[in-house]
Amino acid sequence: MIKRISAVVLLCGLPACLWAREEYTRSFDKTVTLQPGERIRLEHSLGNIEVHGHPSSGVVIHADIKVSAADANEAKSFADNIAILVEPSSSLLSIRTRYPERNSSFFGFRNTSYSVRYTITVPETAPLEIRNSFGAVDVSGMKSNCDVKTSHGNLTFRDGSGTQRIENSFASIQVSDNRGDITVENSNASVNVTDITGAASIRNRFGSVNVSDVSKAAAITNSNGSVNLASSGGPSAINNSFGSVTASDIRGGLTVNNNNGKIEVNSVQGNATLSGGFSEVRFSNITGDVTVSNRNGAVNGRNARGNLTLQNSFGAVDIGDIGGSATITGGNGAVSVSNVKGPVTIQNSFGLVHTDNTGALTVHNANSAVQASGVHGNASVNTSFGGITLDNVSGAVSVGNQNGAVDVSLSGSTCRPVEIKTSFSPVRVHLPPNPSYHVMANTSFGKIRSDLPLQVSGELTGGGTATVISGNIGSGQCPLKITNNNGDVQILRQ
Repeated sequence: MIKRISAVVLLCGLPACLWAREEYTRSFDKTVTLQPGERIRLEHSLGNIEVHGHPSSGVVIHADIKVSAADANEAKSFADNIAILVEPSSSLLSIRTRYPERNSSFFGFRNTSYSVRYTITVPETAPLEIRNSFGAVDVSGMKSNCDVKTSHGNLTFRDGSGTQRIENSFASIQVSDNRGDITVENSNASVNVTDITGAASIRNRFGSVNVSDVSKAAAITNSNGSVNLASSGGPSAINNSFGSVTASDIRGGLTVNNNNGKIEVNSVQGNATLSGGFSEVRFSNITGDVTVSNRNGAVNGRNARGNLTLQNSFGAVDIGDIGGSATITGGNGAVSVSNVKGPVTIQNSFGLVHTDNTGALTVHNANSAVQASGVHGNASVNTSFGGITLDNVSGAVSVGNQNGAVDVSLSGSTCRPVEIKTSFSPVRVHLPPNPSYHVMANTSFGKIRSDLPLQVSGELTGGGTATVISGNIGSGQCPLKITNNNGDVQILRQ
């Protein structure tokens, strides 16, 4: 046991010298042999703790005790009365720090400050429990289950094996290289977890969460801080608010719920369910189905092999490279869809709808235009106060519009049923070579014109135009029905 007294001398006037301090330090050392089946519990406050696991059965305890007071006698007296209690039993080795009562005077000039810093080596296979406050905790090399809780001091846990529970508040948590499941709880500081051979469950608030390289599932709940999950080996879930969420390389399904923060997800081997609000949602490289629900933020997604179900409001939607079907409900924002192998269904309002290279297409829009090209199947499109342009449609066409132009171009060599209605704008239909249609067309305050030979019954005017016609192009195999008000009708060659 070593004792040392050091005096701090200040050359100053009387008022300043009232702050002069004396410091006293001493150390504590003890070694205890841990019995088989015995666990270790350390209760402490006001000082750092370092615990290291080793393969032998001895518990080696070293403590540095430091006291600062107004005079040397007071510092020594207080330090000598700090007790470190080491109490073994058949099932538990208890290590506790007991502080004496403090004396204080007016304005606290004679207040005593003190701390105890532990360095402890313990058997690596012994279960370990630590309770601390106002001090950092560092635990390494434990091959057992550990339960560590502290506050107001950074907590580090590394190179472990077993099921670990780690808890802190008002200071950061760092966990690395554990071969077993972990549970982490924190508040008002960051959490960083990496290299976990097992599952990870993490809760935090008012601080960022960064997790990487978890071999099994990861479950993260946070608020008022960002979340970053990189590489997990099982179905994972993230819940957050007031912070961004980033997830990548998830080898299992992924569920994300976030409010008031961006969501960005890349590379999920399974289904992805993403729910956001008041910020952007982005996804890419999903092997399963994707379900997105967002509010007041854009949605951008690429490369999903399964089906897509998406609901959004007050934000643009940009989707591409979907291996299955796509069902999209939007509002107050543009919708852009490209390269979808399955059928596409879109419901939108107050925003342009644009599609390219899709399966069968169904669009219900309002107060904006619809543009579609490369529809491999039937196309059913309705809108108002905006034009409709359908290019290269291989299936049947059904168009309903109000106060907007309609332009339809058909592909392929066989005829398909076509029905078009609009008002106050022209209608143009481009037919493929060798067409065979039975034409029924009428308009008011406009003219009907056909560039193709048409056997008609109706009232023709000069130049081969009419306002109502019924007749055949070719053999008249498929119906072509056009109804317009206050606009021209043109039937054209491709």
